Amino acid sequence: MKIKPLKSYPPPAYPTRAEAKQDARLLENPPRRCGKGNPLATLIGTGFLFQIAGTGCRDKPVQNKDVETPVVEPLERNQPPARAAVVRAVPVTRVAPILEDALANDGRGAFGCDAVSAPIFLSENEAVDLIEAELEKTGLKFHDIVTVEGLRVPTTQANWDDVGNLITPKTEDGSVDWEEREKFKIKNLAEGAYTFDLGTADKSVVVKFLRTKDYQAWDDNHFFMMSSVSSYDLSSLASQVRDAFAQRETGDPVVIGIFFEPLTHPEPYNENEKDTKARAKEKLRGQVRHFVEYLKQEGVVE
Repeated sequence: MKIKPLKSYPPPAYPTRAEAKQDARLLENPPRRCGKGNPLATLIGTGFLFQIAGTGCRDKPVQNKDVETPVVEPLERNQPPARAAVVRAVPVTRVAPILEDALANDGRGAFGCDAVSAPIFLSENEAVDLIEAELEKTGLKFHDIVTVEGLRVPTTQANWDDVGNLITPKTEDGSVDWEEREKFKIKNLAEGAYTFDLGTADKSVVVKFLRTKDYQAWDDNHFFMMSSVSSYDLSSLASQVRDAFAQRETGDPVVIGIFFEPLTHPEPYNENEKDTKARAKEKLRGQVRHFVEYLKQEGVVE
């Protein structure tokens, strides 16, 4: 096969560079195949055609003559608005939720007189050492006895009238409302300082273990009577202390953890005290681990 040059050929169907400059509408209807690709690439390709049409097919570049090459600007596109930074408002005081299972099943009991199957009490050292050991797994370093200002704390008893008489709940017929009497109620509260068992050096994280002496400190003692039986509802105390502390709105930021004595009862069939205490420690450990999960959710620890 011998290749022969064409003696004549029809003019190209696309517009020349000069024609395109005179009438931009000539570029509004490009060939169908050009619409399938990137529109920018189409324009660039058209630009190359313009140059070919204007310069012709030459074996050598033109000497001492500037060749004007069209510059194709990228198409302007509507850029999506910058996503607004999400700013989370962190309260001055964050009181961690208390483990629901503990609130429902632990912290209630009585002892004294002829009480049967009295609960096991953890000593203060046992409880605080256990709490500190669990918390230090987070990498935070805790110190004993840390005080935080600006919290709602007990002041005077809530149920005494102006002349020193006890105010007792009454039913419509004037008799004592025994159901209301059995409910735990805290004393009047006022802003003040509160001492926690453990806390970080900067007081950003503090924890309190509520036990029997705390119950007595917060109880308004609205029905004091001599008795050889003592009963406790530390679950109710923990809930009300949590609500009281959450009212703090000024001061340095702090995260508060509240734990309470499980008051674990022996299992039936004469479970020994050692095994009951081991279960009590595991219950308390569950409260602390629940608090640690909260610290992770809040970004306090990893």
